[in-house]
Amino acid sequence: MSDLDEAEKKLASNDAEGAYLALRPVLGYPASGLEERALFARAAAVLAELSRRFGAAPLAETITKIAREPDDARALYDAGYGLYEQGQFDFAAAMLARANRIAPGQSAIVSELATALERLTRSGEAALFLDASGTPERDPFCAYLSGFHWIMSGDLDVPRKRVAQLASHGDERVAFMRGALEGMLARADALRAAGITLDDRALTAWHAVLSGSLLLHESPHGHDHPMRGRYAFVQDTPALMREGIERLAGVLGRTSRVIAAPDRPSRILARAAATRMGVPCIDWTPGVERGEGLVVAWSLEAIEDTTFLRALHTHAPGQRLFAHASCWTEPLAYAPDVTTILHQSITHPWTGGAMVVDPATQQITRAAPDPRSDDALAAEILATTQEDESVTSRDHVLAIARALASLPEAHRLGLHRASGQRFHQRLGGPVPSARFL
Repeated sequence: MSDLDEAEKKLASNDAEGAYLALRPVLGYPASGLEERALFARAAAVLAELSRRFGAAPLAETITKIAREPDDARALYDAGYGLYEQGQFDFAAAMLARANRIAPGQSAIVSELATALERLTRSGEAALFLDASGTPERDPFCAYLSGFHWIMSGDLDVPRKRVAQLASHGDERVAFMRGALEGMLARADALRAAGITLDDRALTAWHAVLSGSLLLHESPHGHDHPMRGRYAFVQDTPALMREGIERLAGVLGRTSRVIAAPDRPSRILARAAATRMGVPCIDWTPGVERGEGLVVAWSLEAIEDTTFLRALHTHAPGQRLFAHASCWTEPLAYAPDVTTILHQSITHPWTGGAMVVDPATQQITRAAPDPRSDDALAAEILATTQEDESVTSRDHVLAIARALASLPEAHRLGLHRASGQRFHQRLGGPVPSARFL
């Protein structure tokens, strides 16, 4: 029985979740076994019914059109767009790739396909689709996407051509896109001039190039393969937080105060950082971030206060933003100036949810929130024996920061900027890591 047969069987028996799991390897990009119209139509019919059962009736209607006519490029595009909006990036890319094959050279289709492939960390394929379509030669957005995806694949030559090509456009939006490419190229060139390697293992260097952010720690677990410095699942520890604070102090220099982001994990970490640096710590309130100081967050992705997140999107003179943990698979829209680690999933040791072994039963359970005060837990971080497990040395991190410090302000690391919006936090890049679905 094929996976498609299995998906249809499970759907018929009202096992929607099982049908979805069986369908993903069939219809998810690249959907290589579904070139035939009849097979693609069958798979689309299953997805349409699943969408209906999961409450996405308008999307189900669009996909039903594909089940009836699997070579309808407009319906494939609409379905791809809708699936992307639902976070179904593998299905979206499959629909858009088929649309691109049926109606090649369409800017709307190929640009949406490239965007879906970015979410699958398949920038190399996105770059090839874009350039093969011919659209970068006549559409400035596609030209930007071509340059961007080549940079994300580790190639700097095509992006230089795209920057020159975009220079002839006076549109403000095009100028912004060109500036983003120029900034990444300027950071890459500065690192290479300083003798810093940019290859498929240089995670810290590429993170600085792509996101303008300084990464303090590369994971030693599976560093050669498959993680190459990123974490998949990690349980945070006082020792890792202490390492982040110590490395941060080394790159930051002096700060006048620490501002704690508005959640408990951030308040604990901020108090520890302030004590280590010998400066006062205050809790964030609207507007306080515009003054000088170090804003400390445990994880920006974990913060629910949208007023805070909007306020920190823009740099301010004397302000620095440190986030201990940053998610590399579902990143926030903008990058912190400095981050300790990149992870896919993380738990905090004291706020509830960390996995622990019950001493009585020897069973794994979830820890309850620690009742101790924020100050007591901050003191525990600083009392922890320093354990620096990072694959990258402190000197290497400092060398990256120094190499980029003299660039024009718009292209510098966020650590050295005083104005403008923070850089977009990029998903993936030339250094591959395994991700778990």
